[in-house]
Amino acid sequence: MRIVIGIPARMGSTRFPGKPLCDIKGLSMVEHVYRRCALSSYTTDIFVAACDPEIESAVKGFGGNVIMTDPGITRPGLRVATAAEQLELDDEDIVVVVQGDEPLVHPDMIDLAIQPLLNNNDVYVSNLIRELTNGEKEDPGEIKVVCDLEMNALYMSRAPIPSTDHEEKRSIWWKQVCIMPFRWHFMKKFNHELLPTPLELQESIEMIRALQHGYKVRMVPSPYISKSVDTENDRRQVEKLMHTDSVFHKYKNTR
Repeated sequence: MRIVIGIPARMGSTRFPGKPLCDIKGLSMVEHVYRRCALSSYTTDIFVAACDPEIESAVKGFGGNVIMTDPGITRPGLRVATAAEQLELDDEDIVVVVQGDEPLVHPDMIDLAIQPLLNNNDVYVSNLIRELTNGEKEDPGEIKVVCDLEMNALYMSRAPIPSTDHEEKRSIWWKQVCIMPFRWHFMKKFNHELLPTPLELQESIEMIRALQHGYKVRMVPSPYISKSVDTENDRRQVEKLMHTDSVFHKYKNTR
């Protein structure tokens, strides 16, 4: 079985144009993500799914693999799926989408996320989750998740769920962490056969498509804290965190 990591990256971010190539401690953000993913114990292949020549040149410059895709693709998961079509994958192979704006991603997060697919043939897709803090509950940028007793997602929302209006006992509040492993056969179905659903479009949460079409999405709790980069301020915060980051020290002198 191949376990392939695809990192979608494009220059055209609305809030932070060119962010995949922004400098963090002397390396581009996309290089940080790539090198950290490469430290996963299970990874057999890794590529950046790009559409910009600047990213193609940068990835090739640090010795990485890059697959070019149509600039008209707007969804990161579809960009990875389109790129992965060039890899001649078997249906049971696993493709992991790791967002290109997560320069603090820990390799163990990938290893955690894929466990349900390795251990259960009936699991087609999984997502990482982490406990939500009180300060994040009202933030629409954080996707909240409620699960059944087997940790399959029941629903995802940008609104605060579950409700506390008639709370009898506090449950754990979860938020989605954007590391998403798919079995290859389901990734193809998800991107090319399943139509977008009303609640997916209402919430602007792509994974709701699987839920509304009746598929299970297994959620995997993670203890790791990551930080996405959407602004210059985010970049500065990540650069400070890199000073004490143990994973960074494993690859900072690679070149």
